[in-house]
Amino acid sequence: MLWIFTQNQQSLVQVNEVTVQGKKIEGIMGNDSWTKILGKYDSNDRAAEILQDIVKTIEENQGASITYRMPHQ
Repeated sequence: MLWIFTQNQQSLVQVNEVTVQGKKIEGIMGNDSWTKILGKYDSNDRAAEILQDIVKTIEENQGASITYRMPHQ
């Protein structure tokens, strides 16, 4: 189970999928029909770096419920 604390610190959401859309990182919830912006960054490269950090966090905590805080920048 993956929980994401959004960049603006206004939401804690359980996501099924995390994707980079340009400079934004979006989380897909439920049945793939509802998305939420988890964070917005200065570049596509920075967004991709954060996605890689999320992957690393998941790999390091396999089998556990994970809460990831989106970086401010």
